[in-house]
Amino acid sequence: MDSPTQPEINPVRTTLVSEQVGPEEIKNINMSNPSLKYRGTLLISSPHPAFGGFSDLLISEDRTTFLTVSDMGFWLKGKINYTRSGDLKSVSREAELGQLLNTEGKTFSIKYNADAEGLCRAPKLNHDGTPGSGYLVSFERVHRINHYNSGQSMDLSGRPKTVAIPEKIRNSPLNGGIESMLRLPDETLLILTEDGNSTDDISLGALLENGEWLTFKYQRNSDFRPTSAANLDEGRILILERRYKGPGTLGIRINTIERDKIKQGKTVFPKLFCDITSPIPRDNYEGMDTVIGGDGTLWIYIISDDNFSPAQHTLLTMFELDLSAQN
Repeated sequence: MDSPTQPEINPVRTTLVSEQVGPEEIKNINMSNPSLKYRGTLLISSPHPAFGGFSDLLISEDRTTFLTVSDMGFWLKGKINYTRSGDLKSVSREAELGQLLNTEGKTFSIKYNADAEGLCRAPKLNHDGTPGSGYLVSFERVHRINHYNSGQSMDLSGRPKTVAIPEKIRNSPLNGGIESMLRLPDETLLILTEDGNSTDDISLGALLENGEWLTFKYQRNSDFRPTSAANLDEGRILILERRYKGPGTLGIRINTIERDKIKQGKTVFPKLFCDITSPIPRDNYEGMDTVIGGDGTLWIYIISDDNFSPAQHTLLTMFELDLSAQN
């Protein structure tokens, strides 16, 4: 059960510490996708004991604010600073750290109920056709999606409502639920599980369109699992994938899928977009978001989950993509 003892202040102010890490000559990094440029990595920490475990990410349209959720039921809102040349410089020291509330308006007391994994903007039309706003958070273990709508930008305060999801998704493996969640440009909602109920390297997905869910399959390969999704352009979707089978096996890559290939009962086959390899700092990257600039530039951000382990870190990494070169 969730604890009846509630915090007097939620969210609270907290302090962040950041430093630039990775190669100094970042302009000379060769990417597997030649249209992609590496624009820096920040190592972020905080003295607050609830800091860490971040599993998904949103970036404001002006690229100054980030919002992330953790698998311990917390959310963090902070500011991003850039160098004169546009690389990642730091995050501001002052930030907001809040506890997610359940549908009764109370905080979670155990990880089993608080395992937030996916984060996205809510479609502008709710499933019942009424105007929508706010943000959606998906949870594993007890598989569900909560809709938070405090009326404030980049904020997960307040008592949420539950969004109905397909039965196949509700029956996902305990630790294999909705990791990727995305509002598409056509205002449909995409969700994708990390794992499936089969042994044939399939992740289950669903698309909410005009108040109805359709379900589809996502073909995995090479021990990689999808962990987040972001918009590439009007017709293509980026899928962040991670592989870890033990020491020395970490793999991070981004794939693409096509929106028009998502159909009821069909299987979508991702294509490799890029591998994230050394000398770019790597860790357990789980969250991703994109922002399209007015000049046709796409900014890609990824964040890592440190699992509250001293051997892992919270990294925020940014890439720049020339969209004109992708057409």
